[in-house]
Amino acid sequence: MDYTVANEIATSQAVWAILCILLAAYFIREMKKENQVHREDSRKRENALIEHLHRSNESQEKTAETLEQIQLSLRLLEKRMDRVEQNMYVQRRS
Repeated sequence: MDYTVANEIATSQAVWAILCILLAAYFIREMKKENQVHREDSRKRENALIEHLHRSNESQEKTAETLEQIQLSLRLLEKRMDRVEQNMYVQRRS
């Protein structure tokens, strides 16, 4: 191969255009692979977050039920205390 032939190939715009197209195709293919990996990671992360959200909701429901039971117990206790106070008041008056 002559130096002149190699020189013509190196200075040819077609060769550089083909090289740029191949480089761009390679770059695009790698970006698609990377995006696919990111999408899979995002799906996993989203599933984990949804699972955590469900657990949090269940926990909050249990807490709400417990608070309602405590509130009911306090109401019953207040009524009992009121009755005890009324009985003491009646006994003192007698």
